[in-house]
Amino acid sequence: MNISKINEEDIMTIQAVAEFAREIEKLKTVKRRSDTLDGRFENSAEHSWQAALISNEFAPYYPESIDISMVTRMLLVHDLGEIYAGDTWVFDDEGKADAFERERDSLSRVIARLPQSSQASILSLWETFERGESHEAKYARIIDALIALINLHEVSEVNYNPYNLTKSQVVRKKQFIGEDAPEIWAYAQDLIHQCVQKGLLIDE
Repeated sequence: MNISKINEEDIMTIQAVAEFAREIEKLKTVKRRSDTLDGRFENSAEHSWQAALISNEFAPYYPESIDISMVTRMLLVHDLGEIYAGDTWVFDDEGKADAFERERDSLSRVIARLPQSSQASILSLWETFERGESHEAKYARIIDALIALINLHEVSEVNYNPYNLTKSQVVRKKQFIGEDAPEIWAYAQDLIHQCVQKGLLIDE
């Protein structure tokens, strides 16, 4: 396509989207505590992609009717605020205290070059996820928590527990799943048991 045939407003929008693409490239550099099969730390972009993809498959086990396309979009943007704020570990209660504000400020920087309508859409999805009030947000948060547990079980070598995590710590952080999705929680509990058996969690 000859770019000279595109009107100036559309060119500016396309350039803004390209700048946004460059900006979110940085999410691939945000390291998480989870490992990958090739022995490195998972990054937040990989986590977001995996959660978004898996959300479609677990949806039949969520008891409420949900807009799965909204869930997918929510999971794709839910960690964009980590680009400048970094990933806050789920077991870091002190860091979690101000994570919402830090990540919201970071997200505002990330989306700043996009058209206002796009900024509003992404920010709304992110805030909806963080507040966890709609069924879509509740389900998305369940998948976010579940995929980390699946990762722990599937990727970690036997007796690998560098942070000395206990079963009770994990149950405390994941038990909210059971409030809205009993079947998924039953599966998560079985995974936790398997993690204990594999030496990935201390049984206390």
